[in-house]
Amino acid sequence: MTAIPVATATLEVRSVTMRFGGVLAVDDVSFSARTGEVLGVMGPNGAGKTTLFNVISGVQRPTSGDVSLRGVRLTGRSVEDVASCGVTRTFQTPVMFWGLTVRESVEVALAAREFGGTYPPAPLRELAPCGLGSPGRRHAQAALRERADVLLAGAGIAAMADRATESLAFGEERLLELARALAVEPTVLLLDEPLSGLNPDEVDAVIASIRAARTDGVAVLLVEHAVGELLSVADRVVVLDHGRMIAEGLPAQVAADPVVIDAYIGDELE
Repeated sequence: MTAIPVATATLEVRSVTMRFGGVLAVDDVSFSARTGEVLGVMGPNGAGKTTLFNVISGVQRPTSGDVSLRGVRLTGRSVEDVASCGVTRTFQTPVMFWGLTVRESVEVALAAREFGGTYPPAPLRELAPCGLGSPGRRHAQAALRERADVLLAGAGIAAMADRATESLAFGEERLLELARALAVEPTVLLLDEPLSGLNPDEVDAVIASIRAARTDGVAVLLVEHAVGELLSVADRVVVLDHGRMIAEGLPAQVAADPVVIDAYIGDELE
C-alpha cells in the first residue's frame, strides 16, 4: 500500500445519536478520523463505544446524525456496502473460519479483496478465477500464499500458518483476525479491544501491526481498555462517558484532563 498524507480527513462522524427506547447510548457525538493516524476511543463500560462502532460499520442505523467516508455517506448502507467502501472491523470475540488453516483464512480475505465478494467471503476455491489445476489458478494461489505469509509474519504468527484455526488459543485468534482485517487493505480499520486476553509478546505484535497500518495510510480507530497501551500508540484520543464525548485531543492532554481522570482513568494513571 502507498502511504497517504496524514492531514486528509477520511472518516467523518457528525452529530451521531443512538437511542434504544429510553436509553441514550450515543449522544450527539462528532469527530473526524484521518488517514495515517491512530484515533483512540476511550471510556468506561457502557460509555457507548461498541454502539458507535456498530453505527460506523453499518450494523446499526443511528437515530440521527451521519457517518461519511471521503465524502461518501455511509449511514443507511448495509454492512456489506460499508465494508466494500473500505471500512473493516474486528470484534471483541474473534470470528474464525473453521475447517481452514491459518494461512488459508488469510488467503480467503485476500481473495475477497482481489476477486470480489463480501467479507467474510466464500472459501478460496469458490473465488478462484481459473479452473481447477490450471496454470492461472496455480499462479494466483502462489501469489495469495506469498502475501498471506507476509501478513502472518507481520502479526507474529508465521509459525502457525499450517495449523487449523480450531487449534488456536484465544490470543492467537485475535492475531489472526487482525491479519485478516489488514489483508483487505481497509481505508478505515475499527479495532474493538484487540489487546484483550493477549500475552506481552502478542500485545507487542498487535501494536506493531497497528503502527504499520498507520504508516500505510490506514485510519485506525482503536477501542481499548488497556489505557497505557492505547495512549502509547494513539495519535489522538476521544473519550466517551454515558454516550457523550467529554474530551478530544493529544494523548498527553487527554490523560491530564481532570474531567477524563474523574470519569475514567485516574486510578489507572496513578
